[in-house]
Amino acid sequence: MKTVGIDYSLCSPCVAVTHDGVHYEAHYLTDTKKFLGNWKYGNISVTGWQYPEWHTPEQRHHLLSEWSVALCSDAGRVVIEDYAMGAKGRVFHIGENCGLLKWKLWNLKIGFTVVPPTVLKKFATGKGNSDKEMMHEAFVKQLGVDLRNAMTPANTRVGNPVSDIVDSIFLCRYS
Repeated sequence: MKTVGIDYSLCSPCVAVTHDGVHYEAHYLTDTKKFLGNWKYGNISVTGWQYPEWHTPEQRHHLLSEWSVALCSDAGRVVIEDYAMGAKGRVFHIGENCGLLKWKLWNLKIGFTVVPPTVLKKFATGKGNSDKEMMHEAFVKQLGVDLRNAMTPANTRVGNPVSDIVDSIFLCRYS
């Protein structure tokens, strides 16, 4: 069964796909040249797609949701990370963006489950208040792949797109 995990955002959405719960494809959008392309790290295939050019917020939301929905075709299960309750900044824009994605999935009769960030973190690490580093440590321990070192060896902290890939794959694994 095809399972999809979506770590959805305005700047760096990431969609992970698995058919067997062992091998994963992680797809993300980026404007950073060094993150464009295809790589394979153990049982994880990673694809960085060029972030689409947009002219209005509505067009941006449409393009991001179309890209994400296309990766959900034929999915038996779709899991989306819910909004962070303590989020600050452009929360209404984030809500509009994710709301359109959910509407498109609903309209196509693609069922989905929404998982709060704290629940996902507890599932992955045992602690609901885990930070990006703790999530990555759990990822390395469980999947045997050090994405931070492979993708961003000069960085000492976990950032995008690594944290997005980690979250989206844990969403695929969430049960």
